Amino acid sequence: MNKLFTTLLLCFFIAIQCFAQPTNINLSNTVYFGGEPYMAINPTNPKNIVVAWMADDISTSFRIAIKSKVSFDGGTTWSNQSIQPHFGTTWHSADVSMQFRSNGTLYLSYVDYHEAPDSGGVFITHSTNGGISWTPPTQIWNALTEDPSKRPLDRPWLSIDNSGGPNDGMFYITTKPAPWIAAPCRPYLKRSADSGQTWSTYRYVDTTNYLVGNLIAAPMGALTTTADGALCIAYPSYLSSQYIYPKYYLAKSYNHGASFQYHDLLVNPSIVSDPNYKLAYRLAANPSNPNQLAFAFVANTNGDPDIFLTSSNDGGASWNIPIRVNDDLTGNGKAQDMVWLNYDRNNKLVVTWRDRRNGSGTGFYQPSDTYCAVSINNGNTFKPNVRLNSIIAPFDSILEQSGNDFLSCELLNDTIYAAWGDVRSGNLNIYFSKTSDSLGTGTGIIKVDGNETKLFSLYPNPATTKLVITANNNPYKQIQLKIYNEQGQEVISRQFENAFQETTLDISQLSAGTYFISALANQQKIYNDKIIISK
Repeated sequence: MNKLFTTLLLCFFIAIQCFAQPTNINLSNTVYFGGEPYMAINPTNPKNIVVAWMADDISTSFRIAIKSKVSFDGGTTWSNQSIQPHFGTTWHSADVSMQFRSNGTLYLSYVDYHEAPDSGGVFITHSTNGGISWTPPTQIWNALTEDPSKRPLDRPWLSIDNSGGPNDGMFYITTKPAPWIAAPCRPYLKRSADSGQTWSTYRYVDTTNYLVGNLIAAPMGALTTTADGALCIAYPSYLSSQYIYPKYYLAKSYNHGASFQYHDLLVNPSIVSDPNYKLAYRLAANPSNPNQLAFAFVANTNGDPDIFLTSSNDGGASWNIPIRVNDDLTGNGKAQDMVWLNYDRNNKLVVTWRDRRNGSGTGFYQPSDTYCAVSINNGNTFKPNVRLNSIIAPFDSILEQSGNDFLSCELLNDTIYAAWGDVRSGNLNIYFSKTSDSLGTGTGIIKVDGNETKLFSLYPNPATTKLVITANNNPYKQIQLKIYNEQGQEVISRQFENAFQETTLDISQLSAGTYFISALANQQKIYNDKIIISK
């Protein structure tokens, strides 16, 4: 018995070691911005993982581009990055979405656009080698010719029917008007029956008696396809003549979106009024049970933003009372946002989000972590929350800007895979983690992309009285340098009218601690870094 006990104990500690969480390793190393990662796992080879995100790109004068990396060993090592092309000399990219077909072909959609003068569209590409290389993208939407006053090119979510039924192989894309377009706005849908080569004309997702209304400027359609081939889309509505309170509707179709059945998904949700929080929502379908759906969202029910989930066991006809997913103290002022969720094929459900429970204060301007929780009963209850990162990320002013509204997660057997953006390094970078559901511990956190060269170098760091800043590749004639303390307060600001190669800042008046330096050009932040001051 003693020998058996010793053997079992040894096996237990080996298991713990396999999932021990070492020092976090960053996956992206961008010089300023890398946000909104989207992750996909190959159904024909679960060790083939692809993460794509939007990031600043030095080669195009810091225009935002869609970058991706691929792993073939379950996330331990990663390929060199791929960059999707721009279709205009001054265009930016955004809003990447990916999904594998059941045969292992990976499809990726994204926005490429320019504002003022408006131009651009939604594009799709695919990879037959697990994300290593991509076909030339083709255009799905043209913002100048399709509903041109609304520019329908924002958040083009892609969903592919892999049900194996009569609708198998159908592609669907939802979009909404560009973010600078004022209400009234409506969500759009297109479909493709030939693997994205050609697409239908658009239709509105909402309709009479189930309209979005005239007050919602960004009515995102969150879509998924079910195990029996139904297309399901969740979207917001507020029209007092239609219903006195705001709602979320579920639109469901078995005929490729030609017609929909509409159901109340959520009635009179508690709205978070602070626009800094990332309040987007996510709909998911159980790939093993056509009756099970889940909808995750952020609400202010308890006096501060929390993560909530409501689920359906009858295909979306009715929905359970929402439950609070984050398990910190209720009403403690510790805000949660930026939610995502997914099902595994073994009927388990995982939810991930950004969490500020470990900050010293309350509200938006707090350090944050990334948390997750798993449910084995379709969201009726959740296991204890699991913290995915081992280093808390201090608040940085970059988080007040748009472009980091989402993170991503997948659940495969006992392993939770997650990708998110945080500012622990002084820049917004993309991190990847693998975590055991049963043990609640991870195999490490990796930064996705390590190919960028920083625009500026700082030395010494740690510093005491002076900080020397050297420009490695500075194309800007006018630059403003700002230094912030850990509370986000600006403590130093310097303006440079001509491009500089090197400058020295006097920091003798600053007390010991951690600070953040930013460089701005053309009113846009082009560089972020962290400084340690010791006295």
